[in-house]
Amino acid sequence: MSDIKTQEQIEEMRKRLYARGPESPIVERHVLTDRKVDVARNWGTPLPQNTNQDIHVPSEPEPEIVSATVIPDLHVPAEKPKARGYRSFVLIGSLLIFIVGVGLSSIFLFLGGNKISSDYINLNLSGPANIGSGETYSFQVGITNQNSVAIESATLVVKYPAGTRTVTDPIKNVYEERIPIDIVAGGEVKNIPVQVGVFGKENEQKQILATIEYRISGSNGMFYKEASPLNFQISSSPLNLQISAIRKVAAGQPIDVTLTATSNANAPLKNILVTATYPNGFSFTKSSPEPVYGQNVWKIDELKPGESSVIKLQGAINGHTEETFGISFSAGQADTDNQFMVGSLLNDARTEFVIERPFIDVGVIINGDADQAVVLDANKLSHVAVTIKNTLEESVYDMVVEVAPSGNALSEESIDSGTSGYYDSNKGLVRWEVANNPDFSQINPGDTRRLDFSITPKGMNNAASFDLVVNVYARRVAEPSAQELLIGTAKAEARYSSAVSIGGQAGLMTGPVPPKVGQTTTYLVTLVAEAGTNDTTNTVVSTSLPTYVDWLNDFNGPGALEYNPVSKQIEWKVGDIKAHTRKEMVFSVSILPSASQVGITPILVNQQFLRATDRFTNTELKAEARLISAELSSEAGFNEGSGVVE
Repeated sequence: MSDIKTQEQIEEMRKRLYARGPESPIVERHVLTDRKVDVARNWGTPLPQNTNQDIHVPSEPEPEIVSATVIPDLHVPAEKPKARGYRSFVLIGSLLIFIVGVGLSSIFLFLGGNKISSDYINLNLSGPANIGSGETYSFQVGITNQNSVAIESATLVVKYPAGTRTVTDPIKNVYEERIPIDIVAGGEVKNIPVQVGVFGKENEQKQILATIEYRISGSNGMFYKEASPLNFQISSSPLNLQISAIRKVAAGQPIDVTLTATSNANAPLKNILVTATYPNGFSFTKSSPEPVYGQNVWKIDELKPGESSVIKLQGAINGHTEETFGISFSAGQADTDNQFMVGSLLNDARTEFVIERPFIDVGVIINGDADQAVVLDANKLSHVAVTIKNTLEESVYDMVVEVAPSGNALSEESIDSGTSGYYDSNKGLVRWEVANNPDFSQINPGDTRRLDFSITPKGMNNAASFDLVVNVYARRVAEPSAQELLIGTAKAEARYSSAVSIGGQAGLMTGPVPPKVGQTTTYLVTLVAEAGTNDTTNTVVSTSLPTYVDWLNDFNGPGALEYNPVSKQIEWKVGDIKAHTRKEMVFSVSILPSASQVGITPILVNQQFLRATDRFTNTELKAEARLISAELSSEAGFNEGSGVVE
């Protein structure tokens, strides 16, 4: 086509494009179809021979000035792809394997497979609930591994309370102990016995703690399991401490303090250290015996059973009125690292002082004891003395003294006010005044007055006691119109201790009566321990058998009975006895008299001794009983001389 023709066509098209006249002819458009056409997968593969070609021709003639090229629409039938079934099998198989794996894992975990948890490790402590101070405490640690696998590198860590010592040489204080266990297999139970020496004061609560440290296979971490604490109580102390001292003092007044240490042990106590802790304001003057270190450390080399050791010290306290001071004493075994410090406590005690106003010094003395808390023998008459001293620098006038007694040991008939006093049962007061005591009209500086009366207990009850409150009134000036002032006061308490008793008798079991030479006679011996008005604790009866008496190891009774075949000593640990009750121990012995015993009555049981602690007064009680012979009681139908060997 020439360029002119081409230019003409372009111009013609431009006119139609911008013309406002007739519309442009509609040109038919061909629509693409969705018919699948199979094509070759590589360039070298020819098309299939059965390809159908559909050519769409427009129904109207093409305009002159438009030239269009129609693209043929080829309709070629698609070839069906080959099925690939192995993919489904792989998918289904993988799904089944996953489901089976999850199920097996769940069953394995649910049934407790290779689990490891501290919840399945049990650590238990078991031991006595009570023990005497200074005795060996035996307890057991139980370890149970309920896991299906073992725990490794296990170590038991035991923490002890203060005052614990080892029981094997070398003896030393122990606060924590690490016991290697190594491996505890799955399902295994291990019991570990432990023994230590425990010290402390009576009724003190103690606690032992335990933890197990362990590892598990394949892990570097350390795991822990704690046990519930093992709680126990110190039931008794082998050493009693008692302090005797006045309670109320004037500032700068010299005071005397007496400490008495008494052994309750069954064996001698050796190398007992006693230390004192003084308050600020106390100045030490002297002591007997002298301290072994400083001014507050003493040493008792040995205390035999029932023996006492006394330490007396003197000093002075300075302070303000109504201020309270205290001196504390501790006794026990010396610390292994410091010989002048108590390491294992056996007992402690404390006394307190109150600084009073320096007016009238009032003192109360009961049976010669000036202590504020006095222990008296049951059912015994008590003499009470009230001392009054004018510590002022001026005289006081028209003094009146009133004593108010009270307590379950007293009745209206208990008070004898003497010749100079008057007991008013309506008010419950014993009163002294100028009318009966002319020397009360004026008490000069430094003068002293003493008043005496007596108290007799009536109807002794359990835990019987009485209290005395003393009030002193006087005028500071001589005029009768002047007001009386309370210028002195004092208090005292008295407790009645219990009276214990021990007795025994023999009865016939088998054999001839009277006993005959060469023939065995068997006796049944009964020992009786009885408490008085108060409960007793730590009651022990001791006795022995003569050489010719045989122990048959047949006994029955409360508590525990021990027999030493070498020394032939018998010790009956009775324990606690309620007030006004008794406990009995029965045992059998036998004798085979010899010719040297003809005409004499053989002794079956030597003298008996009872030792106990009064629970109310915390004092030691003692009693003894005579020998028990082969002479049988006439009340049982035996004639006199039934114990004389023939």
